[in-house]
Amino acid sequence: MFKKKRAKRLYYPVKSKWYTKPRRKRTKKKLIKGGFKGLKKMILKSLYLMILIGAFAVIILFLAFSSYFSIRNIEVDRTTFSIDSSSIESELKQYVGKNMVFFAKSRIYKTIQTLFPEFETVKVKKVLPSTLKISLESYPIVANLRAYYVLPEAEEMVEEDFTELSKAIEELSGTEAALATLETDSPLRDEEVLDDVFTLEGYEEEKPDEIEQKALLNRNGQVIFDQEENLELMTISVYGLSQPVEDRERVVQKDHMDDILGAISHIKNVMNLETKAIRYLPVAREIHLKTSDNLIIWISIDRDYKEQIDKLATVYEPAELSNEEISYIDLRVREKIIYCPINAHCNQ
Repeated sequence: MFKKKRAKRLYYPVKSKWYTKPRRKRTKKKLIKGGFKGLKKMILKSLYLMILIGAFAVIILFLAFSSYFSIRNIEVDRTTFSIDSSSIESELKQYVGKNMVFFAKSRIYKTIQTLFPEFETVKVKKVLPSTLKISLESYPIVANLRAYYVLPEAEEMVEEDFTELSKAIEELSGTEAALATLETDSPLRDEEVLDDVFTLEGYEEEKPDEIEQKALLNRNGQVIFDQEENLELMTISVYGLSQPVEDRERVVQKDHMDDILGAISHIKNVMNLETKAIRYLPVAREIHLKTSDNLIIWISIDRDYKEQIDKLATVYEPAELSNEEISYIDLRVREKIIYCPINAHCNQ
């Protein structure tokens, strides 16, 4: 109120804090540009968009519910004779009649990998309107297989025979009447023979004979029976089985198979030793590698194979173990190396 008024200026400098741009007059914008013609264009655009959406919906409904795009044929590309395409196709018949366009290929992958784990890669191709083409690639064969098993019945028979023998010895040695019943011309009448036959001292329990099966072993640890033995491959022997193995059955676990092949490669790179045979003991959880020099190396499955082999590599040459006649080297004990000479008692 009592503030001194600022004098009005006759000009407005370009840069001045008092200068303000003149306000523009607000004008009402037209709701539709171009008037009636603009309204007509907007209606036509909306109509075209609705027609396009409707056509797209009709196409989707036709693809989803039309029998024209239903799966009718499932073809398995049989690149090798080892692929049993008929059994695979019979398992995949459950997908016949499904919609081709919206069918998920992962269902085929899951079914084949579950029922036929011997295949490493599975490729599925949709051929419109109604065909699925499947190409399969098996795991490579890595070794010849020797599987040894003992039937539980055989073990029980051996135990029963041993029990009966013990009872017979007790009966014959306990009374003189039992000896009197023997015929005079019987060889058992001699006391020395009696001592040799009916005594438990030095008796070794008879072990049932192991039954051998020959086959091939693939990279996944599965048994392959429908192919001939390959003499260029090494041999993996599996012990401790209680029943015969079947075709495509996994006798070596996947992680154990990785350890076996990794140990073969590592011992070649570190110690320049070739492996010609493997003994796999799943119950004892051991792997025995037999080199071309007939040296047997014991490795534990429960520990890192690289750590065990590197431990041997550090002392193998300095200790001149290569110049000694060694039956086997045991690497299973942590921070220790145990070896057995050929002529030692441990090798008996």
